[in-house]
Amino acid sequence: MRIKLIIVSVVLMSAMTLSAKEKKRETAVFHVEISCDNCVKRIQDNIAFEKGLKDMRIDKEQQTVTLTWDPEKTDTLQLKTAFQKIRKPVSKIEKVSDEKKQ
Repeated sequence: MRIKLIIVSVVLMSAMTLSAKEKKRETAVFHVEISCDNCVKRIQDNIAFEKGLKDMRIDKEQQTVTLTWDPEKTDTLQLKTAFQKIRKPVSKIEKVSDEKKQ
């Protein structure tokens, strides 16, 4: 009987741990002047290492950088500041809703 209780407890704790690991993510499109491949490289080499950043897509044609991050570790203001540090000021930030992500 004790063994069954222990097994059930372990299974329940595992399930709670897995559900707690599902982290929220935020996504936004940052409009940045990207005029050459060097600009793309500078963004990749610097912004990619910002704390909490999970995904980055650069569109040179549209001059946008789409970022996905962990909201517990960073936010749009910190990411905008990171662009300013590499002399790539952000002209506009568009948050992406959950429907657009899918």
